[in-house]
Amino acid sequence: MLKGLRTVAYPVTDIERAKRWYQDVLGKPPYFDQPFYVGFEVGGYELGLQPVEDGQGKGPGGEVAYWGVDDVAAAVARAVQLGATIQQAPQDVGEGIITATVIDPFGNPLGVIHNLHFAPPLVHAAADDLAQRAIVKEVRVAIAPDEVFALWSSSKGLASWWTEHSRIELRPGGFYELYFMLDEPPGRRGGEGCRVLSFLPGRMLSFSWNAPPHLPRTRTRHTWVVLEMLPDGDGCRLRLTQLGWPESEWDEPDSQWPETFAYFDDAWDRVFERFAAQHAG
Repeated sequence: MLKGLRTVAYPVTDIERAKRWYQDVLGKPPYFDQPFYVGFEVGGYELGLQPVEDGQGKGPGGEVAYWGVDDVAAAVARAVQLGATIQQAPQDVGEGIITATVIDPFGNPLGVIHNLHFAPPLVHAAADDLAQRAIVKEVRVAIAPDEVFALWSSSKGLASWWTEHSRIELRPGGFYELYFMLDEPPGRRGGEGCRVLSFLPGRMLSFSWNAPPHLPRTRTRHTWVVLEMLPDGDGCRLRLTQLGWPESEWDEPDSQWPETFAYFDDAWDRVFERFAAQHAG
């Protein structure tokens, strides 16, 4: 069973030169760097470089998209049973990474991969690069914590007070996307790419969160938001904490992190004012 796109691998005859080139293009080093393979994490997917001899599969059309599977051999066997032919039999390409390629009945290459080394990050800042700063907001409303949780954790709930357009999947890793600018092209409509990180029904919800499109340097580098629903008499205190601001990049000349922080410091005030106005008591 295919679990989602994992890797697009490009054949290169000079892997060191290609590594340097893609590192400059992407602005960051590879997460996996071996003579037999170099891998970059790019927006939750992997861009891979595979060394080949001159004339072997390089140039336009030489790349192969690899889809994640739990069992490469079983995936290949299933594809062959359905009419595919094997182009590259399952093989360990190094450090336990298993790949294979088949040709579907229509002539297209289909790659499959099992790679436990690759886990795309849901948030940007690493544990050793977290700033002490955080955005914290709190408001009291006259409804119970369970009701507050429902209003933040479903598309129906959000439509009743904030935005009519969202995609919420209440499960770890599920979508938590809110759309505010539907006239814009995909990718510029709001909180696209955000995910549920964890939740305790009626008590807590956390999700990744991205910057608005006018801040492109931080747009794809998600922070995270924790919402706590705290019982308060016959109502609830709702506390929001936004974390994940990277310390090392804060003072760089072209950094947009301070601007992003200021934007959300103001934006969450307005969101909480709107929420409280509809559920005051």
